[in-house]
Amino acid sequence: MKVKIGILSLTLFMIFNCGSGVDRVETNDAQSQVYAAAKFASEKCGNPLPNPPLVIVNKPIQRNLDLCTIAITRTECPFLGYPLVCTLIYLEEETGDIPWYLNFNEISKIQIK
Repeated sequence: MKVKIGILSLTLFMIFNCGSGVDRVETNDAQSQVYAAAKFASEKCGNPLPNPPLVIVNKPIQRNLDLCTIAITRTECPFLGYPLVCTLIYLEEETGDIPWYLNFNEISKIQIK
């Protein structure tokens, strides 16, 4: 229940802060957000958290972090690895919009194992 409230709060936060420029998230906060999403997905699927864990080493861009956590929570079972979209959290530059020819739903289903 707490995870659902957290995801709802995150979604509302994203809606109200669209277009405010490049926002970065503190490393600890980003790590907590990814961990909460992964824990939600692992409990939903009945799998343990993927090993090795996704480690955040720098302050990721808020939008890229949000795309990663949304992809994790929407992942299909079994949850054995992190979605490919999560590689965006390691980028230092703003990626801009996802090109029209890329299907986010399909990209988010590819897992890094």
